[in-house]
Amino acid sequence: MASPVLLIADNPQLCQQIIDILIEYPVVCCKPFEVTEFCRNNPVRVVLVAEDLAGLSGISLFHRLQAENPELVGLLIAAGSNSVMPCLEAMESGFSGLLYHPLDPKQIQSLVNRAMEATALREENTRLRALLPLYGLGEKFLSSTTQQQVLDYLLDVVAAQTAADSLSVMLFDEQEGCLRIAASRGIDEELARKIKIRPGDKIAGWVFAERKPVILNRETQQDSPFADLLKRPEIVSAVSFPMIVRDCTLGVLNVSYTDGDVRFADSDIEMLGILCTQAALALENVRSIISMEEKTRLKTLLEQYVAPEVAELLLASDDADLTTSLGEIKKVTVLFADIRNFTGMVQQLPLDVLRNFLNEFFQLFTDAIFQHRGTVDKFMGDAVLALFGAPIELDNANFRAVETAVAICERFAELKQRWQNQDRFFSTIDLGIALTCGEMFLGNIGSSRRLDYTVIGTEVNIAQRLAAKSSSCRIYITDAVRRDLQEDQVAVTDMGEIDLRGVKNPVRAFTVR
Repeated sequence: MASPVLLIADNPQLCQQIIDILIEYPVVCCKPFEVTEFCRNNPVRVVLVAEDLAGLSGISLFHRLQAENPELVGLLIAAGSNSVMPCLEAMESGFSGLLYHPLDPKQIQSLVNRAMEATALREENTRLRALLPLYGLGEKFLSSTTQQQVLDYLLDVVAAQTAADSLSVMLFDEQEGCLRIAASRGIDEELARKIKIRPGDKIAGWVFAERKPVILNRETQQDSPFADLLKRPEIVSAVSFPMIVRDCTLGVLNVSYTDGDVRFADSDIEMLGILCTQAALALENVRSIISMEEKTRLKTLLEQYVAPEVAELLLASDDADLTTSLGEIKKVTVLFADIRNFTGMVQQLPLDVLRNFLNEFFQLFTDAIFQHRGTVDKFMGDAVLALFGAPIELDNANFRAVETAVAICERFAELKQRWQNQDRFFSTIDLGIALTCGEMFLGNIGSSRRLDYTVIGTEVNIAQRLAAKSSSCRIYITDAVRRDLQEDQVAVTDMGEIDLRGVKNPVRAFTVR
């Protein structure tokens, strides 16, 4: 809607004549005593003033109005015929033009159009001068390293621009599914902690859901569809603005006045839009940095258990919570290996020597297992439990497990030779290793305070007992593993059925040649 043209006159015929001429503008006729209040509450740019008013000079009235609003453009409707004196007096009083009777419609239209264009251009220049510095705040916003820094800086800038009594930023909490106050000024802290608003509820919830700002000024708020949602009658004016970045709404900025005679206008919406956009970008930047740091920490942690490429696959998973999702019954290949004569090592070797040897022993295991995309389930004193085919699928889990076992045997032989050159005791140690596969439970076991990601099932016990039967680095595999291997992949020797301690039925086993 175009800005209204204010006509100050007490002659009804003159009012109607001007309305008929300026049909492209809304013309508001005011009595002299109504003018001041109208100008305070409406965006008036151009005023037409009759020179002769009842008991008052039109020139003096405009002079008073322009003192309160220097941006007003006035056109004087002279009482008499065309003369120099009224023109000079009008120009000295700040009028931009003079109209004479009988009124010339084309002249009036031309003068009003020029006045409107001039005021619009002046307002645009003023707007740009006010807004351009705000764009320069982006660097300060983006230099923030925490969410709180971004929000505090946003409130500092908004407070400086508006001098509002109450400010708050509500961010959407995905876990609770509601908006909560993350930073505020002029609001009781205890109250701020309690406030929770669902999307769509109340004014802030509507702004968040609809992604549109809302302005409520005292004169118009009762006519607003949000009138029933106003809970604080002392508020003079308020605005709620959505914080949006890359089509994602992060939260809502709320600004309000409880004192004075301040009103929000479209220019305030533009100013808040610039600030909210920059703050939202900064919040996204901070969250991205935090997410990358968390991912790096998680990747570092995962790589202590699984191969780097396995860690990448887990992190790339769409599953939001690995700790709860990794719990299932599935077919898994288990590799179990332990050192023979470990008890003698503990009794015969100094603890620092034992520690150094075990570190190298576990390192060669880890390298071989990760190289073949396996997962280290746990170290148990002198033993290692590894998994293949979980937590991610492998097309050839059994063959990869056998390859790993062969690599471990070769590297263990080298390790043993190197250490027995330092101490002959190491010639007495040996390695037992066995592989099984079958249906097992794979996932988190433990309490709410301590979880252990592991595998449970009969096949784990069989692998452990079968490894105890192995010596001289012989690799034992069960029939289930053997059936999954192609004949040209691995050569095996049938060892027949073996009785294992704690296992009810004999287990058919093979050794890898």
